[in-house]
Amino acid sequence: MKLFRKREDKIVDVDLHDLEVESGNRLEHLPGWTQKTVAVVAIVWTVFQVYTALFGLFPAMIQRMTTLSFGLFLCFICFKLKKNDINKVPIYDWILAIVSVALDVYIIATFDTLTKRGGNPTQMDIICGIVLILLVLEATRRAVGKPLVIVAVVFLLYAYLGPYLPTAISHRGYSINRIASQMFLTAEGIFGTPMSVMTTFVFSFVVFGCFLEVTGGAKLFINLAFALTGKFAGGPAKTAVVASALLGTISGSSLANVVTTGTFTIPLMKSCGYDPSFAGGVEASSSSAGQIMPPVMGAAAFIMAETTGIPYLSICISAAIPAVLYYMCVMLSVDFEARRCKLKTVAKEDVPPLLPTLKRCYPLLLPIATLVGMLCMGFTPLKASIYATIVMILTSFLSKETRLNGKRTFEALTKSAYNSVTVCVACAVCGIVTGVITLTGLGLKLSDLILTASGGSLFLTLFLTMVASIILGMGLPTTAKYIVLSAIAAPALVKLGVPLVGAHLFILYFGVIAEVTPPVALSSYAAAAVAKSPNVRTALQGLKISIGAFFIPFMFCYYPSLLFVDTSVSGMISGFYSSFIGMICLCACSIGYFFGPMKIWKRVFIFIGVALLMHPGTVTDILGTAIVIVMYFIQRKEFKKSTPPAAAVE
Repeated sequence: MKLFRKREDKIVDVDLHDLEVESGNRLEHLPGWTQKTVAVVAIVWTVFQVYTALFGLFPAMIQRMTTLSFGLFLCFICFKLKKNDINKVPIYDWILAIVSVALDVYIIATFDTLTKRGGNPTQMDIICGIVLILLVLEATRRAVGKPLVIVAVVFLLYAYLGPYLPTAISHRGYSINRIASQMFLTAEGIFGTPMSVMTTFVFSFVVFGCFLEVTGGAKLFINLAFALTGKFAGGPAKTAVVASALLGTISGSSLANVVTTGTFTIPLMKSCGYDPSFAGGVEASSSSAGQIMPPVMGAAAFIMAETTGIPYLSICISAAIPAVLYYMCVMLSVDFEARRCKLKTVAKEDVPPLLPTLKRCYPLLLPIATLVGMLCMGFTPLKASIYATIVMILTSFLSKETRLNGKRTFEALTKSAYNSVTVCVACAVCGIVTGVITLTGLGLKLSDLILTASGGSLFLTLFLTMVASIILGMGLPTTAKYIVLSAIAAPALVKLGVPLVGAHLFILYFGVIAEVTPPVALSSYAAAAVAKSPNVRTALQGLKISIGAFFIPFMFCYYPSLLFVDTSVSGMISGFYSSFIGMICLCACSIGYFFGPMKIWKRVFIFIGVALLMHPGTVTDILGTAIVIVMYFIQRKEFKKSTPPAAAVE
């Protein structure tokens, strides 16, 4: 799993492999026998997950502890503790890995008596609980980073120091024994909802994505996107948008999208005249939205389904229109920038023909259709993803280009496990956070505090939630920040009338956009490494291109029709009209181009119109529309005698 850290703001002349080494992943540098051992463990883990998905899960605690023990074992072997441990696995890492497995053996061996003891843990249970907490924290520090560990430690201290805290958030306090048993022996701790989802849905979709990757799906999707958009103004940038959307529906990982599509699209954008920072920003903003793009959407969406009780298919349906609006925003920004800079198009002979490209893609489009079809038929995401993977394996033999062989199968099986390590430990440590929230009742207290601070105003509550999500996004992965905020802020939004799915999607959106929001914008820094551009400048360009992500969540909270929650005719018309017009104007305002270049006062003027359209109400809609119409005629009048931008580009 590639991990990226903030680097100083200068051109980064390194490849992505160097960034992975810097993150602490030493897998490729280990001795041959160690790599073979790790590969065997990885394959066994993948086979175990697929087997239980097909033939039935073990009891929850055994299933989740076994999954976690595999993840911890691989983490301690693959991620180093010290910088000079890059070429070896010290004895203490082997000890940590073996202890992780021993805890699983303990759970299996004592499972019957554990269930009978219930809330009466033995001293050995407490010791195992403390050891597991420490192992999870250390694994998280290595694979995810210190910020998430700090959050978990703060929550653990909160559970212990409750009586000594301010009245608004105080509680009676819990002993170390009570905290350890809560985390180790209940389904509301480390083995709670996040680990449950990791054990089932997340891993199966990771397997699906890895088999898609090794059969050449990413390459074919990029070619298909290039065939669809390459001939238009700013074609390479639009290729990046479409390719990232297609790949994002499967991978659900922004960093994977940047690495996979960016190595092709960023150099192509630069060759057509795009500034390297803008090219990196396009790729970062396009790739980040993979986590909000149905039908997969990443781990957070599966946790959302489990947390809210809303069927996963319903969440996908609700997320569809906002995801399309987001990609429309990115596409418009790219188009406006191409016309503003009068960029050249790609030579027609360099663009692959559409029909032959589509024909080459059909062996991999069939599994995706299987996945979507089975979800619509009511199959669980677990079954749908496993059966879609089986279909992919079978259909891969229809084409020599996609055909699986021993090497590709080995790569898919091992990569499925490697790519799951970071998510696994992140879900485990998030279980600590949610366990403390459940134990202390902190979620309701913070929800009330948010409502008090906002004075009951929906806009202020949404704004405070947005700020909190972006701040958490500086150090936490999307899944972790969603879990934390969904327990704290979502109840406040629901109390103010936001639909349950809207409240959780709002949090998820800003968790995603944090990855392109400075100062810590992981996707943007990864794209900057590919584009060889300044980090912060690339992140700012990505933020400008992704401006719609700050607009869309507010829109679907005000207009639930965008989530298919309110399906009244008036609600649908108002929601679509305000969102569509507002999005076009917001992109024009951000790029500084509509029918021609826009001066600052015009951009401010049209932004006011967008703000009015965002707020529901007849008066604000009329005023916002009036401003947009005025700006439309001003622009048309100023540039009616000039050469149309499209012709200038072409």
